[in-house]
Amino acid sequence: MIKIQGAIENGDYGKAEELFRKYLEKENVYNDMTAILDAAIGEYYGDRVRVWTAIRKGLLSNCRNYELYVMLGNYYLPENLYQSWLCYENALFYCDKSEDQSKIIQMLDQLKEDYNVIVNKTSIIILSYNSLEYTKLCIESIRMTIPEYVREIIVVDNASEDESVKWLREQDDIILIENKENKGFPAGCNQGIQASSPYTDIFLLNNDTILPENALFWLRMGLYDKEENGMTGSISNCARDQMAEGVENQKDLLLFAERTNVPMKYPYEKRLSLIGFALLIKRAVVDRVGLLDERFSPGNYEDNDYSLRVITAGFRNILCKNSFIVHFGNVSFRKNTTDLENILAINRQKINEKWGFNIDYYVYPRQELVQLIQETTEMPLRILDVGCGCGALMARVKGLYPKSEVWGIELVPEIAEIASHMGKILCGDVEKMELPWKKEYFDYVIMGDVLEHLMDPEIVLKRLQKYLKQGGAYYCQYAKYKTLFRDTAIVKMG
Repeated sequence: MIKIQGAIENGDYGKAEELFRKYLEKENVYNDMTAILDAAIGEYYGDRVRVWTAIRKGLLSNCRNYELYVMLGNYYLPENLYQSWLCYENALFYCDKSEDQSKIIQMLDQLKEDYNVIVNKTSIIILSYNSLEYTKLCIESIRMTIPEYVREIIVVDNASEDESVKWLREQDDIILIENKENKGFPAGCNQGIQASSPYTDIFLLNNDTILPENALFWLRMGLYDKEENGMTGSISNCARDQMAEGVENQKDLLLFAERTNVPMKYPYEKRLSLIGFALLIKRAVVDRVGLLDERFSPGNYEDNDYSLRVITAGFRNILCKNSFIVHFGNVSFRKNTTDLENILAINRQKINEKWGFNIDYYVYPRQELVQLIQETTEMPLRILDVGCGCGALMARVKGLYPKSEVWGIELVPEIAEIASHMGKILCGDVEKMELPWKKEYFDYVIMGDVLEHLMDPEIVLKRLQKYLKQGGAYYCQYAKYKTLFRDTAIVKMG
């Protein structure tokens, strides 16, 4: 490897490439140090795919290698200066060599001077209500994985009766708000937001979480991937439809996180709703959308509500599938399941009244139908969702098959308007409306529990049949009878 490094330093990349290939053949070893050489050769030849692949493989080997984050920052320079800034910032956090630290600081200063680029720091807002042992774990994980110069920690204690307040008062790096009564989750979060420094993004984080390496880094990368991205959320071991794939078989969640929180080819998925255990929100979104709605106190459904408000304000909710956070799950509510069920029922009614439709029904992604689509990730599918609701299934399909084209038909105008942020929407009655597609346009036509609401479902199925490609399929669910139609065959749902 020394000879390869020497050839690179001398600018003899032809020799470096030859030596590199011979080294791999002989040693059959690829680690973070090998990745740096591979990426350097790729940079010289302008091979961006090779550079990105090498960096990913290197970070899978060692997610703390600062040189790889510098190279990742260089990779993003031509296309996203904000993500480049974040990579250099992360490199600085992991760098333990003063000479290289100075170089990285110069890179950040250059971005600021030449392009006026700077990324907001993050105000991390945590609510505390008893459960001191979880709060300690959460805060210590923040200290270990997030540099001080990019964050502030604000803890709102909701009248804890254990030793929480005493311990929190002793922490020098925490801004503490002490409530004399339990104000609940939405109001407590709002207190934290209002106490945060200006020009910081807001990270709402449950105290029953542990931040693994690079979890917040990749959330920030997702937030600044596109200007319209307004809020990002993580995958987890305990997060309903934000569960990490394969996590149920993991014994060491932190090790699993290190191999998950790395560059990913398709890391982002638009979502109607993100779960409130870990939400990173752009300051511009808070300024436009406002605070959490305190009608949902003591908690639950305020995250669904805020997610919809983000979308209707013109921003996107993005699930970052390369940001894994350990979540113990509803520690504060878990002690009294009866109270939790009552709160859920009350707040479900409140959110339905606020938005004018059944939230659970219209934002349901119908995973049982999505799972029936068995295609490779790169397939350029065309999929029609009839009765698409707010577009949750469309967003899920697009997340699984990024090159797909998704269409939806929705009868209710207000709901169709929300769905229009997830894909292409036709608003109207599928039994009466004109359909714009050419014959054999779609690979799949999906119809949740639409058929039972139609005047003549058989005519609708026949009408849509001409838009299916040869070999295409209907996925139609009769909720009443728990059956599923694929093509003309009936498959029992079990």
